[in-house]
Amino acid sequence: MAIKYRQTHVQSVNNYGAWLLYFYSLPYLLSIISKLLKGEIINLVIVSAVFVGTILAALWMSIGLKNKGLYSSRKFVQNPPFPMMFLGSLLLGITSFVSAWLLNGYSLFAAIGFGLAATIGCWLWYGMDPVKSKNISFSDINDSEKALEILQDSESLVINIENSSKNINNAQMSSKLNSIAAKAREVLNVLFENPKKIKKARRFLNTYLTGAESVVERYVETHEKSENKELEENFKEVLDNIEEVFSKQHEKLISSDVFDLDVDIEVLNTLLKKQGIK
Repeated sequence: MAIKYRQTHVQSVNNYGAWLLYFYSLPYLLSIISKLLKGEIINLVIVSAVFVGTILAALWMSIGLKNKGLYSSRKFVQNPPFPMMFLGSLLLGITSFVSAWLLNGYSLFAAIGFGLAATIGCWLWYGMDPVKSKNISFSDINDSEKALEILQDSESLVINIENSSKNINNAQMSSKLNSIAAKAREVLNVLFENPKKIKKARRFLNTYLTGAESVVERYVETHEKSENKELEENFKEVLDNIEEVFSKQHEKLISSDVFDLDVDIEVLNTLLKKQGIK
């Protein structure tokens, strides 16, 4: 079955933490200490519950923000993620209501107002969960779910390459990786429009995209120890090959030709072994 929402194995360089909500919880932490010192057991239990609820709301909001970012960066994801942002904002509203009513002595209606304000404030500040499904389906091929899963897996590898390029200080290498990712996306877009070719392309996509990932990993590993110009040229040679092959296969796809899979894959595997990357 094709995965409806896949984020496994995808690297992320963005910070999706709902830090404002964590700061919002700090007064409750101070209040816990105060209630403990004063021996106010009932209020201590209430403020502790409010503090835990606020922390949980911040955690859910952070997860929701991350899911939202991953969803928006993907073209081939099927359904929107679980609405963690909505749950986080709702929980914050509940904790704010309890705090205003039971801890600060506001009337019931005023406390409800505080709760609503907290929830609506979250929506205005962080936004809402994506709710629209992309409704991707291939009606003209057998096992369409498997075809969609291949696109999803390949897109995950492309996203990893894009994120990895941001962590590389070498501008030439970073530019080369971005170019490979762009060409890979072009290939995926053509496959999306021609789903009958997707299954045949799976081995090619996996080999070349994984190869690009391997180059990045070895490049970072070797440069942490020492800068080696010869190794850098070797990595560049492999990336040049990957970029060239993606361009060639993209042109073949557009012209309705078949992939030259076996030849290209063998060339890349030979290069990877030669450079000690595989």
